[in-house]
Amino acid sequence: MCTETEKVVLVTYQLEGVANTWWRATQGAIFPEDVASEWNAFVEVFNSKYFSKTAREVKMAEFQRLRQGSMTIDQYEAKFAELSQYAPELVENPANRVRRFGDGLRPELRSSLILLNLRNYNDLYEHVQMIERDHNERAAASRSRFSSSREGIRHGKRPMVGGRFQVSLNRKGGIGKLGSRQNGLCPFYGKRHGTAPCPRRTVACFECG
Repeated sequence: MCTETEKVVLVTYQLEGVANTWWRATQGAIFPEDVASEWNAFVEVFNSKYFSKTAREVKMAEFQRLRQGSMTIDQYEAKFAELSQYAPELVENPANRVRRFGDGLRPELRSSLILLNLRNYNDLYEHVQMIERDHNERAAASRSRFSSSREGIRHGKRPMVGGRFQVSLNRKGGIGKLGSRQNGLCPFYGKRHGTAPCPRRTVACFECG
């Protein structure tokens, strides 16, 4: 990890235009030659110049309310890192940073971390990534099985109950043709007539009898 001084050097190296001119003019007053650069001191001075107190308070409040919600873990971590810079005193302690990050996670992810009792921020982030990936894979597999089941029913395959296919009912609530034949009932006549022709299906002339 970078030291306090290295952070200041890296950030100020990227300043351009008016911001760079301002830094060159005020650097000596903020950090005399015999005083090591402190990151929090730089952030405070820089924000007071380019970021009003009211705006900082709004961002701090947003950070305190931050929850993962519908964001992926990577999106949540990026937002957490962005807003935490406006409330350095809330996360400068590593334990507080870990606790705040964990408190904002979705319940199903947070509950999976309880037994791990992680105290390192990077370890916490890495484990949550793996847990989220596992949850997503399980959800995708479940959706795939459900889709396959619906597709089978759409193509005429009836769901099995207790190892046997269900017998469908007709619209009037009665047993369909297949069930009627298995019971010896004629599906057209509604009664048993053995091997004799079905009276309902026998075509006869009303004139001739």
